[in-house]
Amino acid sequence: MAIAKMKKVTLISFHEKKEQLLTAIQTLQSLEVIDLPAAKENLQSLSPKERESIEQNIKKTESYLENVTEALSFLKSYLKKESLIKQYTIPRQSLSLEELEKAVGEFSSDNVLDKVLGLKAEQKKLEDAKKHLYEQEDFLLLWKKLSFNPRDTAAFEHIAVKVGTIPQTLSNDYITNVTSNPLVYTEEIFQNKESFGTVIFYDPSKVTDVNALLDSNHFQALTYEYDLPPAEALADVQSRIQDNREANKQLLADLSDMKAEEWQLMLLSEFYYAKLQRIKSQQLLVNEKHLFVIQGWLEEDKVKEIKLALTATVAENEYALTVDDADDSDISAIPTVLKNNKLVTPFESITAMYSLPKYDEIDPTPLLTPFYLLFFGMMIADVGYGLLLLIGTLLALKFLNFNKGMRTNLLFFHILSYPAILWGLVYGSFFGLELPIVLLSTSDDANTILLISVVFGVVQIMFGLGIKTYLSLRDKDPLGAISGSIGWLGIFVGLIFILFGKMLFPSQVLVTVGAAVAITSAVAIVLATAMASDNKALGAGAGLYNLYGITSYIGDIVSYTRLMALGVSGGSIAVAFNMIIDFMPIWARFTIGAVLFVLLHTINFGLSMLSAYVHGARLAFVEFFGKFYEGGGRALEPLKTEEKYIYLKNKKEA
Repeated sequence: MAIAKMKKVTLISFHEKKEQLLTAIQTLQSLEVIDLPAAKENLQSLSPKERESIEQNIKKTESYLENVTEALSFLKSYLKKESLIKQYTIPRQSLSLEELEKAVGEFSSDNVLDKVLGLKAEQKKLEDAKKHLYEQEDFLLLWKKLSFNPRDTAAFEHIAVKVGTIPQTLSNDYITNVTSNPLVYTEEIFQNKESFGTVIFYDPSKVTDVNALLDSNHFQALTYEYDLPPAEALADVQSRIQDNREANKQLLADLSDMKAEEWQLMLLSEFYYAKLQRIKSQQLLVNEKHLFVIQGWLEEDKVKEIKLALTATVAENEYALTVDDADDSDISAIPTVLKNNKLVTPFESITAMYSLPKYDEIDPTPLLTPFYLLFFGMMIADVGYGLLLLIGTLLALKFLNFNKGMRTNLLFFHILSYPAILWGLVYGSFFGLELPIVLLSTSDDANTILLISVVFGVVQIMFGLGIKTYLSLRDKDPLGAISGSIGWLGIFVGLIFILFGKMLFPSQVLVTVGAAVAITSAVAIVLATAMASDNKALGAGAGLYNLYGITSYIGDIVSYTRLMALGVSGGSIAVAFNMIIDFMPIWARFTIGAVLFVLLHTINFGLSMLSAYVHGARLAFVEFFGKFYEGGGRALEPLKTEEKYIYLKNKKEA
């Protein structure tokens, strides 16, 4: 219904024009290059040297792009952070591929990359050095009371000295055994939860006995790597720690001022991503001796555009372009491009969340949109919340700069604000306060709202069955139409007649007609199922089982009661919040009460929005799409640029 018609285009040109033409195609961002059947054979037919050249080119470009990404990620983490307002008020630049290439050519990409990655390496070196220095500081702080260099103990003439640690235990047996032994004199330097730092003095002639004593008590000799005593070595280490801090501070200051380098890296990221996509696309081409062939999918509306782009790039006699309709064998391979008006386009995200339609299906988005608008508004149903959504999205769209996806989402919620306001007027609710005119009261008319919710549900279900009928008849499957949709529509119509005849307009005629229609429809479902089956008996059984599906329809209809439940609950919560504030003294209402009003209604607004969004989608996916829609299509994947930091413009825009 709203799926763009696709064409298969084939481009043939000379090898020397390949890069120019691929760049022109990439600028359009609308042609999906497909793998030609001969492309793999062609790739295999290349000499090992030629294949290696292509693979190396891809690897080289991927490696360079990874380095750019690494450098950019590192730099962003140290740059001065811009305010949120500034981030979203500065528009993103738009460049053509030619302008992008020119901008990249104005600076040395290698120099920028080496500079940033060099600073990253320096920063890592400083971090590693800092870690090592802190470890040294911790060690020396333990031994700083030691007044001599442990490495000088060998020079003592009349006394022997050992410096080391003895393990800490609950009973302190080890340290007690050593300190109480007359063979040695022990001086304690430090004590922590793991060990005692000690200096052991003893008579050199008793070395054997002392060693036995120390070994039996797990004495560990100190390994000391410094030329100075601990206190002096500590001062030196702390001085180097300060130097490290200063160097790191200067490095961070340098990084925080590298805004120009950040922009250059962004350009490099866009440039090399685009280049990589072009190189990869060459693997899908067929290369002959003098010519190359490229094939892909393109929207019919953009055929003229690509012809103009190619003609603007090379002479008309230097390429050939053929445009063919897709045949039946291509259906499963054709990508899906949804094409809707400005009102419906934002709702394509709901369809895509479920699954894109196949190329030969209908686009359910225009069919879904009015119901989603209706149901979302009914679940919010507050003028204040609707106005808040309206004004918030309008200001964001007008004054802030978001990417295309975010702008589409904002437009989606902006459109949804209108039914929220309209249903708020129906319910007479403004931030939970009652308006002078109330068409339906959430407290007094809950049953009426419940009935309206069910009616809306029945209408959507029957509409879905009507679409299923159209699709079955379009596919020349009348029996499937009867058993899958027409019969059920008849049952619904019959039951509605019975309901009217018994409750709204008491009439036995209506009841009789309704019963006849419902029974006839049920019989038609059984007969149609049997006639469509090769085994008529089994088909009849399947038809009878098919009637059991009425239980799922009951469940579907009950699901629509959430329209009433969410609308009423959201309104009731808002009223409850207002009552809490009303209980406050007058002076508190305009101080603490005002803050509470904003806070509580913000919470309720957020929860109501989330509930309406999720449950609206659920009703669409299960109760509506389940009646006629399968999905399973895939999106167009055109040869394009990344557009992460800039927008790409074509030659017309340039």
